[in-house]
Amino acid sequence: MHVITVDPRKGILKVKVEDDEDLWLLNTIVAKGDIVFSLTTREVKPKGTTRSGKGSKRIPMYLGVKVEATEYEPFTNKLRIRGIIVEGPEEFGLKGHYHTLSVGIGSEITIVKEKGISKFLIEKLLPTRKLRERVGIVALDYDEVALGELRDYGVKILFTEATRFPGKHDSLRETKFVERLKELAEKIVNTITRENIETLVIASPGFLKKQLAEAIKEYMRKVNVKINIATVHCSTGGVKGVSEVVKSKAIEDIIKNLGVAEKEKLFSELMKRLSLNENTVALGLEEVYEAAKVGAIEYLLVLDETLKNMVANEIERFEEIMESLETFSGKIKMYSLHQEAGVQLKQLGGIAALLRFPIRRKEE
Repeated sequence: MHVITVDPRKGILKVKVEDDEDLWLLNTIVAKGDIVFSLTTREVKPKGTTRSGKGSKRIPMYLGVKVEATEYEPFTNKLRIRGIIVEGPEEFGLKGHYHTLSVGIGSEITIVKEKGISKFLIEKLLPTRKLRERVGIVALDYDEVALGELRDYGVKILFTEATRFPGKHDSLRETKFVERLKELAEKIVNTITRENIETLVIASPGFLKKQLAEAIKEYMRKVNVKINIATVHCSTGGVKGVSEVVKSKAIEDIIKNLGVAEKEKLFSELMKRLSLNENTVALGLEEVYEAAKVGAIEYLLVLDETLKNMVANEIERFEEIMESLETFSGKIKMYSLHQEAGVQLKQLGGIAALLRFPIRRKEE
């Protein structure tokens, strides 16, 4: 995300969206009651036209909308911001009407927050979190194949299909098998080249991963493309195989810059401590707040929608938690409902912490 201007005291932030991860982040930042300005289009009727709609036309205009709700579905490349128009061309009489801003890659928007922009927002969330490497994962078996790309909020599936390898009794089995591998190699290389993926992890049961890796390398030489390739084991192909690889220890070094493996590992540690009934875990805002006051938080695990709600409604308490993390070198990890760990985190209250030392809960 490119920050064009920021005025913390006046609560003004102008940014340009550079990729879909920025849209995910904006969905966390933009809260109910904010005013968002953006270039948009609106169907208007010139004066004198009837309600039949004849003569109306959709024209571009710059509108300010007081936010009532936001909606972001990962991988659609659109963030929808719905609210009431508070600023716009006077001649169309649009103030007070509802409008939905559709924000995409390349959009420039200005966000105005009545209470100002927090230090946490500027220092922790806004800095661009570009990855040194973009990592793709192919998982295949004799039934299906899937290609996914790791993102900070989960895995984006680029395609999935049946492998369609020939059967054992096919007299041309070997020839057809090699041809199908070449087809898959071409599709995979073309897809990851288009997505600017620099590292590809190929996973399968048995020897399929090595056979596909050779086919991919051969096609890369043909089209003069360079991509780092690693092979790992998985028990199944398709989307399930991709998910299995993300959680495996074998590729932690490859994907550590994305933070996905670390998030899975931290959540697993949280669940482990809960099962052992240890006092080195805080659940929910009240417990997390008490832990923050004594500098006990090592890792704060928070769901993006919980963070959004806290920034809007619990800003003072949340600022204190953030100040504690800053003072005592704690770290924050954000999760989304498009991650399995995020779904489970919501069931635990949407916010939790791994603590450096045990603390007593109030009921104890």
